[in-house]
Amino acid sequence: MDNVTIGLALVAGLLSFISPCVLPLVPAYIGYMGGRLTHNVSRQSAAAGSVAPVSLALRLQMLLHGIAFVLGFTIVFVLIGLFTTALSSLAGQHVSAFTEILGRVGGLVIIFFGFQFMGLMPRLFSWLRKKGQAGILDSILFSIVFAIFASGLIYWALLEQIAVALPLIGALVIALFVKGAFSEPAKFWHGTLDRLESILYSDTRADIGGSGREGLLGSTFMGMVFSAGWTPCIGPLLGTILTVAAASGATSGDIAQGMLLLTAYSIGLGIPFVITALLMNSAQGLLRRLQRHMHKIELLSGTLLIAIGILVASGQLQSLSQTFSRGEFADFTFRVEECGVGFFNGELALSHVGACLGGSLVPVAINQSASGLFNSDMTQQEFLFHAEAGQKIDIELRSVNEDLPDFDMILYGPADEELAQASKADSLIADDRLYPLAGFTLQSDGIYRVALRNASATETLRFRLKARAAEAIEADAASAAAETDDMPASEAEATDAAMNSFADIAADLAPAIGLAEGNRAPAFTIETLDDEVLALSDLRGRVILLNFWGTWCGPCRREMPTFQKAYGEWRERGLEILAIAYNDTEEAMVAFSAEFNLSFPLALDSSGEINDAYGIQTRPSSYLLDRNGVILARHFGIITESQLSELLSEALAQA
Repeated sequence: MDNVTIGLALVAGLLSFISPCVLPLVPAYIGYMGGRLTHNVSRQSAAAGSVAPVSLALRLQMLLHGIAFVLGFTIVFVLIGLFTTALSSLAGQHVSAFTEILGRVGGLVIIFFGFQFMGLMPRLFSWLRKKGQAGILDSILFSIVFAIFASGLIYWALLEQIAVALPLIGALVIALFVKGAFSEPAKFWHGTLDRLESILYSDTRADIGGSGREGLLGSTFMGMVFSAGWTPCIGPLLGTILTVAAASGATSGDIAQGMLLLTAYSIGLGIPFVITALLMNSAQGLLRRLQRHMHKIELLSGTLLIAIGILVASGQLQSLSQTFSRGEFADFTFRVEECGVGFFNGELALSHVGACLGGSLVPVAINQSASGLFNSDMTQQEFLFHAEAGQKIDIELRSVNEDLPDFDMILYGPADEELAQASKADSLIADDRLYPLAGFTLQSDGIYRVALRNASATETLRFRLKARAAEAIEADAASAAAETDDMPASEAEATDAAMNSFADIAADLAPAIGLAEGNRAPAFTIETLDDEVLALSDLRGRVILLNFWGTWCGPCRREMPTFQKAYGEWRERGLEILAIAYNDTEEAMVAFSAEFNLSFPLALDSSGEINDAYGIQTRPSSYLLDRNGVILARHFGIITESQLSELLSEALAQA
């Protein structure tokens, strides 16, 4: 999926709507749109004095609000994607703080909308005016209490950062002084109530008039707020899009391409939301027929919106989204995108989609790899790939945990005809890899299927499809037997020491610290699961792969065996891997490490400071650093075996 088109990005976004991590957004969206619908119907019916017919303008109103909502979360999603990738050196590490602030402020606004949709605002204003006649609004004490309360809200909304909140609090107090809140409190507060009523009643009159244009900014803001409480599920194509954006620092045209792909993805995700808004239009007639129960409906919809506002302001909506992006949910999300995009690209037939979603069939591209899990319930795994006539392929198998068990394999052609059979006994062996097929020529264009059967106990196998001639494999097998390392250990140690010395001398001339390629990676110190305190500078002189992951992350589970394989193959040449988990537990990490036999260091970023410093918004995400700690490459989403091999070959070849 290296060549991502606008159409593919749109399809990936559309498929993301049915991913589990989007589920928390749907009731929140319906709650907001339902509250607005109920509010509008109530105001329009009250103005007409009867059950008025639903005009075309009223039907278009919900559609416009749905589009405005989608526009809102598109703006934030694209900007966040841009800041955390292409512009991460400028603002990436601050994005999480921005989204949290937006969530807190937006949650308060949603709560306000809830009270408005419940019809409580006129009652509140009436109550305040009565209290004003009793002398409460005339008291300077009311202004002082308001100033303290508002200052507390500002401090809380800005993440309890006094240095950031203090200027705004100061501006608020000065404004209250200038406007007369402390010298003429009665005049100030009655005038403030008049202005608020004018704004709200103006919005109500717009609703009654049927256009609803004045409320579109509110729907746009709601979309922005909900996007701050949403953690997108990273699939293979969204990961590629984010990587394209990350590589877009070279030219403005590349940046525009990255933004265009993110926009297309977001629009695809927004299409079902707009359709939902259209479907909700049909409820207008029903609500008018239930006019005598309208007050109860208003109270219910407003209460729901207040509850949603509390979830957003407290960060619980985002936590819920993250919960649905873990484990089996994440695996399902990955398969939805993988299978949907495969069908869109013509790599899967319609008859294959069901098995693909169920996990028994995996689409794989030539020169990429995939995992197959075998157990008592799943003794056969199938892999699909699209190929052109005349291509030569090799099929490679490796075991993730133990020696490769006995297996049977059949290759089927585009017409489902059997083309070849193989087993472990008659496979070619090279570099501890088994090749059931080597240099096999495909005769026609179309979709090919590989059925792999394994009747043994639970086992995870790595299946890789490669375009390479059989002669090349045999040559590799012969050269591997004669290959030796001629460099003495003492000379290697002296070389490493020299590298460290030169790095220390050149520290002042090193690139600037940042997150863009060519910058020095931000320094940090962390304790590994082995109780070792490890600083990034301790790894100087080695090529470092920093991986940000979680045991709950389905794509991470698919990626880790590839890292372990690379670590075993490249460690002696200077590779080090450090995998940093977040929002996780040490117990789960230990079990994960044992499951996949991981030998590279794992660490838990319990505070999230390192994740913030590296602008991590999605997992898996990876940074590749050279021997001097300079960022060579960034990747968001799964790194395939071929991609990782290419990156490491280039990085380790550098002096």
